[in-house]
Amino acid sequence: MMLSVTPHTPPSHNSPMLPPDTVPFICHTSGADYRTGDLKLGRTAVLTDLGRYLRVPFDCLVKCVDAMPSQQDLQQIRNNLTKCKILTDDKSGLRWTDFIPPATSKVSEENAFKPLGRIIAEILAEVPKSGVSFLANPNVSPLSQRNNTSRPDGYLPKIHWFDIAVPFEFKKAQDRESFQDDEQKIIWSLHSIMREDLRHRFAFGITMEDTQLRLWLSNRAFLAVTEPINFFENIDGVISLFYALGSASSYSKNLGWDLTVERIRDEEGFQYKFTIGEEVFTTTRELATYGADSMVGRGTRMYEAKDAKGKKVALKDSWREAGRQSEGEILDNILASCVKKLQAEELADAKKHFVGVRLWQDVTINDALDKTLDPMFVEEHNHTWVSIDLNPIVSTTPHLPSTGDVPHSGQLSTFLPTQLGIIVQKDIGIPRRVHTRTIFHDVGVALKDVTSLADNLNCLSGALLALRYMHKAGWVHRDFSVGNAIWVGGVGKLGDFEYAKETDSNTSNDVRTGTIHFMALEVESQSYLFFPRQARHLDPPSFRMNFLHDIESVWWAFTWVFFYNTDMDATNVDHSSDAQWKAYQVAFPGMVGQTSRHHFFLYTRRKELENFLTKTCFNVCGPIIPDFADALIDDYDTAEATFPSLALDDALLNDMHTKAAAYLNDAQGRAGGIELCPLSNLLKQKRPRPGDETSPPPKNQGKKPRRD
Repeated sequence: MMLSVTPHTPPSHNSPMLPPDTVPFICHTSGADYRTGDLKLGRTAVLTDLGRYLRVPFDCLVKCVDAMPSQQDLQQIRNNLTKCKILTDDKSGLRWTDFIPPATSKVSEENAFKPLGRIIAEILAEVPKSGVSFLANPNVSPLSQRNNTSRPDGYLPKIHWFDIAVPFEFKKAQDRESFQDDEQKIIWSLHSIMREDLRHRFAFGITMEDTQLRLWLSNRAFLAVTEPINFFENIDGVISLFYALGSASSYSKNLGWDLTVERIRDEEGFQYKFTIGEEVFTTTRELATYGADSMVGRGTRMYEAKDAKGKKVALKDSWREAGRQSEGEILDNILASCVKKLQAEELADAKKHFVGVRLWQDVTINDALDKTLDPMFVEEHNHTWVSIDLNPIVSTTPHLPSTGDVPHSGQLSTFLPTQLGIIVQKDIGIPRRVHTRTIFHDVGVALKDVTSLADNLNCLSGALLALRYMHKAGWVHRDFSVGNAIWVGGVGKLGDFEYAKETDSNTSNDVRTGTIHFMALEVESQSYLFFPRQARHLDPPSFRMNFLHDIESVWWAFTWVFFYNTDMDATNVDHSSDAQWKAYQVAFPGMVGQTSRHHFFLYTRRKELENFLTKTCFNVCGPIIPDFADALIDDYDTAEATFPSLALDDALLNDMHTKAAAYLNDAQGRAGGIELCPLSNLLKQKRPRPGDETSPPPKNQGKKPRRD
């Protein structure tokens, strides 16, 4: 069921000058299980990413929907509902006339909840200018731009996920199994609403198990649910909830819709018209929207768009953490550092290799900053974080990643199931996010989607050069990946500066930052790994990311290009796609703390690469992958030779950058006319879903890093 219904932002005065660090997590909605179209696997990925929700008092969250009716209005509504025989008021007290506790009903679940539709409709009729209606439609899936066959038990309509204001899930029983089933289904429905429609900033949902009704809220910072109320004993609470939802529908923004964006139809489907400051931008195609698949997080969507004069731009819509600077501010600060520390020619070249920002602005709705719900609404009340019951335990069988997505191993990390209702971390803070938009001058292709190997490597070289200028200016990027190296008109550029940080900032500890496939080993372990053995007894310094970690991420990106792809003509019998895929799983397991990844960086030799790469690809990268890794290991040794102090001087920076650039240039010279094809495309032609692929255990554990 459902209820359907100047461009630059000045720096915030209460924001710190440097962004706080953020603990990353493995995003299972980037994996293959989520993208197979299998509803169960998709739900599991969403629930695994979410992990927890916030539990709050009922009235507390209802007040956030809209104004609740006054006592006088409540009395009038009760009287009107009694007149139309929705309520009966007699010697036994006030009760619903035709609705009995579903668990006591002998009819089907659908019919047991059928009277609820009239109750909701009559309450909504009491609301002036209510803009929603109730539709119980358990056998029809809402229309979807995605492969989504999920069917909520009801909704306040229309019938496309775009138009659903509030999804419902019902169960006759009030047991643990019913609770868990409704929980997982309402989370999926809320996920679908937020994923399908860019205009949805947040969404409410309702579940009911027998007599127990709960209200849910999903936004980009957290998922919240109320303590249950008894539908039959707390009649005023029920009236207040649906009155508030009806009142909120008078102003679509109160039910989560973004009034600064207009959805328009074209020949291909839907596009969006954004008003940012005084300018209007209309999207022409999606560039990347997978960031919106995870319920909690930045929810990043990238579009190609045109301004009023027809000029192409790239438009980024995302939710940054409150207190963190916007990407535009951070890039301005990086360029200011470049002005101070680079030569004039270097500065001009740096600007050429940084993705250019045209404007940015935090979103405002009715002149108010658009941010996720103010956590102060629960500060006066008890609130707890509740772990999500993910039982049965998810499968650990790896599946093929799908084309065009941020790569993931497709293997869900081991999830330790918890019992339903266990309370965790009562003292944890409530996260907040701010809605922001950025317009970029450059519209290009992410490195992961560049099919010409020569262009791919040229793009990587350009992004490495951008890193060199950043490092010389005293900054680290901290999130280098194949998704933020951009190929723009024959130039490789670096983008996504949201986690960039000055190396001499006063943040005492770094936490893991970056995409796991491309994360440096020390960043993954949050410790230094290459100090001399005799220094093991010394107290280590606080871990901080440095330029070597960024360059190691370039090495991982370079390696990924050859492991994730193969050349288009790789049809010869000497190449085993299965062997290459298994090697990919070893090198890129997609989970933190996997020894196979460490072993691969430290010990892999040319001969091993020759065993599973095509001959043409091996001739390009075979000598370079181990040599590049060795150069990094040598410079890590140099940097940490005087541990616990670190020797991260300009000489070391220039040495490693010079060697890294030479390796990429060497590979570029060998690339010829090779066209890349994702390995998964070849494997899918052989079998739709592999069921027997597992990562072999790492060999030669305990060896010293190679030096030859």
